[in-house]
Amino acid sequence: MGFSVTITSSIILIVLFTLSTSFLITVFQGLKEISYIAEEYANQEREKLDVDLQLEVYPINGTSCTITVKNVGSRTVFFEDQRGFKWNTIIVSYGNSSFWKSYPIENYTILEVKVSGTNYTFTPKSHRYIETGEEASIFFNIPEGAPEIPLNGLVSVIFVSHYGVIAKGEAVREQ
Repeated sequence: MGFSVTITSSIILIVLFTLSTSFLITVFQGLKEISYIAEEYANQEREKLDVDLQLEVYPINGTSCTITVKNVGSRTVFFEDQRGFKWNTIIVSYGNSSFWKSYPIENYTILEVKVSGTNYTFTPKSHRYIETGEEASIFFNIPEGAPEIPLNGLVSVIFVSHYGVIAKGEAVREQ
């Protein structure tokens, strides 16, 4: 009976050692993953702090708008890649006292990229981004079949950058 107790005790100790080792490895791996996720989150939040955009809405007609997005932060804001994928979204909302419509706009055209406050322009096809101190004029149409922007109707435009930072602007359609 003494020998079987020794063998049983040894087996139980080996099982307990294996279970505790597996548990500790799992805990340390989990802590490592949590640390990595927290670091990535902090880096993304840091990027957002470095992005600062301003937006102006002008001229507005019944079916289209032109906006100017200015980069006053320290990060570059990209508009599209070499294959034409658009990195940002424009959300337009408009209406008056009788109705209100909102649409996401993915199909927009970069009319001009220039250094803010100057007449120095870049070719939008080769300069698909705005650096600090640059601005871009962007043209878009409201979706086909959507009601026209009413005269004296309020238009609110939100530019959502690929960083998750937004710029907002409002205007009134006067003509």
